[in-house]
Amino acid sequence: MRNPIKLAFVCLLASAGLTGCGSSSGSQLASTASMTVNGADVQPRVVRCTQIEWYRTIQIGDQASGVRVLIDQGARPMIAKSVRITNLGGFTGMYAQGDGGDAGLHFSDGRFTITGNADGYNTDKPAEPTTAAFRISVNC
Repeated sequence: MRNPIKLAFVCLLASAGLTGCGSSSGSQLASTASMTVNGADVQPRVVRCTQIEWYRTIQIGDQASGVRVLIDQGARPMIAKSVRITNLGGFTGMYAQGDGGDAGLHFSDGRFTITGNADGYNTDKPAEPTTAAFRISVNC
């Protein structure tokens, strides 16, 4: 080690560069949404869109009552990987790619429209499995 200060500086730059490469590139965006679950219009209070690499997460509402959508924008065409509905329109359930359900995704002018069916239960009859149709339109 001829110059420990120079070595320390190089190590510091290298670690800063690696940290920058490893950090998420998620960004919060101003967003709007409209939703229908089980034929009932649901008015979202809070809409958040974040993106990390090719994956976009759309969070509408909160954990007690809302929707969380995961979209793979790297796939061609783009696909909805999952849609989790919590206590909306009297329904709680989920669609997940590969679990036998169905969901379609359309993207136009910065607006995602996800339609499909989710398996779950109605709040008034939690012991009875059911399926609910959903339509989510989000401008991210």
